[in-house]
Amino acid sequence: MPVTLGGVASGMDTDQIIQKLVEVEARPIIQWQEEKDRYSLRKEALRQLQTKLNTLNTATKDLYGFRSPFKEKGVQISDTGVLQAQASRHAENGTHTLEVLHLASSHKISTDQIQEDEILPAGTFSIEVDGNSYTIKFRGGNIKTLSDKINEIASSVVSATTIKTIDNKSILTIESKVPGKKGELKIRGDEEYLKKIGLVKGEKGAARESQRIIFDTKYFTGYTGEKPIEDEDGTLTVDKDGKTLVIDAKLWREYILPVEYKAQKQSILELNVSYAKEKSEEEVIPYKVEIGPDETTVIKGIELKGYNVSRERPLEKKPKKEIEDIIGVGVISIEEGKRIEKVYKLDSNKQGKQEIPIGQDFADKNITKILFYCNDGKATFQDAALVTEQKGEGILDPKNVIAEANDAKIKLDGVEIVRPKNSGIDDVLKGVTLNLLSTSTKPVTITIRQNTETAVEKIKKFVEAYNDYLALNKELTKAVKSDKVGDYQKDKNKNGILMGDMTLMRLQNALNTAISSAYPSNTQQPIKMLYQIGISTGEINAKWETIREGKLIIDEAKLVEVLSENPEGVQDFFGSDTDGDNRIDNGLAFKMESILDPYVSAGKNIIVAKMDLEDASIKATDERIERKQEHLKAYEQKLRQKFASMEKAISGSKSQGNWLDMQMKNMKNQTGE
Repeated sequence: MPVTLGGVASGMDTDQIIQKLVEVEARPIIQWQEEKDRYSLRKEALRQLQTKLNTLNTATKDLYGFRSPFKEKGVQISDTGVLQAQASRHAENGTHTLEVLHLASSHKISTDQIQEDEILPAGTFSIEVDGNSYTIKFRGGNIKTLSDKINEIASSVVSATTIKTIDNKSILTIESKVPGKKGELKIRGDEEYLKKIGLVKGEKGAARESQRIIFDTKYFTGYTGEKPIEDEDGTLTVDKDGKTLVIDAKLWREYILPVEYKAQKQSILELNVSYAKEKSEEEVIPYKVEIGPDETTVIKGIELKGYNVSRERPLEKKPKKEIEDIIGVGVISIEEGKRIEKVYKLDSNKQGKQEIPIGQDFADKNITKILFYCNDGKATFQDAALVTEQKGEGILDPKNVIAEANDAKIKLDGVEIVRPKNSGIDDVLKGVTLNLLSTSTKPVTITIRQNTETAVEKIKKFVEAYNDYLALNKELTKAVKSDKVGDYQKDKNKNGILMGDMTLMRLQNALNTAISSAYPSNTQQPIKMLYQIGISTGEINAKWETIREGKLIIDEAKLVEVLSENPEGVQDFFGSDTDGDNRIDNGLAFKMESILDPYVSAGKNIIVAKMDLEDASIKATDERIERKQEHLKAYEQKLRQKFASMEKAISGSKSQGNWLDMQMKNMKNQTGE
């Protein structure tokens, strides 16, 4: 814009005159800006109302249908240190007793102690857990390298860890990630290699074939072998259940098996043995001889005294002949009329179970008799059996078992139940999930009942959301009553920003009607109105102003009582199926959601549409202001041009007048006037 010096010719402040004229022309912009601010306030008010309505809609939907809290169940546990439990709405009310006999455990094994810097040779083996097998191809290295390789290949089913036990020595542990018996670690592969690192001790048998020996005196006969037995003076006794045989003193007896036993290479004879030696003469004859107590005797007046004489003398110890073969058993087989016999000496100093590997001598032979003998003292033989370990499936037997693969065992109401895990047990009590924590020393009581806490909390949220909506809606739509003529403009700003909005008035009227209406019910104890569950718009004898506000008040004690005694009635009140099509079509919550849906539904609902209208008004006003501002620029320029022309004309007129004055003065000077 060119620099102008206004009023030089005319003497007027033309810049100020132009500014005032432009301000007059710009007065509509101020009005439009106020309108724009009002549109923005209305939009913000609608946004706040939208938030309240969404909150109310969510709280309403939480009261019926699949979200309904009125069938929620709670669980009380008498000892939460033993177990925890959660109940779904499908749980049945009642009281149960439960004992945790033992917990499920994951199979965990280890190697022997290995030097940390020892280089283990290469080897191949497999680990199977719950039907999933992984092959470990180890190229050699230290124990940590082996642990890393196992985790690299089989980390989905096992966890391998090295634990330092003493200086420079560690063990490798392998733990199944699958609890219970189905999580058993099954190891196959290079048996000698795995034995060397102490992970296994041999092949694991799939089963044991066992033939118990039931003693019966009628099947015992004298010894008929080649070795002559002299000076037998013992006795043989069998208990009534046939499990125990006692030979006292020297005696050899053959027991005829009622059923011959086919021995295999891995067959053994196992039995429990105890031995007591016979007391020797030295233990019976005393080493000390005593004459008796002191006494006094009088003969013809003469008093004689006797003295207690005690003498000890060493008895002559007769040399005892040591018997090396004190007790034992034998196995006899008859092959083509020929007697095959093998006698096995037993360790008389070892009490308890002993195993004789008879399969090494009698593989593929039929055993017909078992020999039992005692050469001195008393021998007791119990629980004798012929056992054959069956060939396994290539599964190796772990050497060091830290934890067995065990299932959890519980007793519910007297019934024993086995499960492969401790947590997430949801198939024992209907609708209840159990988490076992420890074994119990006494029965734990489980009480399943109605969970009123959740229902009360959701109803409170609904009432709070409804009251918050009422408070905001009242503030936004309030109309201040003017007492005097002309006070309207003064009181205008006190009115709600959405005063007179018929859409919002219809919404509030519809919600108020829904709150105060009665609803049908098909339950035995029907609940048809809110006051029946302890919710009302005011206490008895409350002020009319309080009641007219429409805010809801909860009598929590009554609400809890009704929820405990009649949960079905409360559920039906908020949402019910009146026509039997398994679809909810009535109830307070259903009705309110139906009313709210056009205002809160996704997409362009009523509130969003009204906000869009405010946005459109704001945009249109901005455009009007922009056009007016462009007009003001042109208008100001036009004014400046006009005033410039005026100044120029005035300046020209003054110059012409000055010239005329000059001419007149010159003429007077020339005439001498």
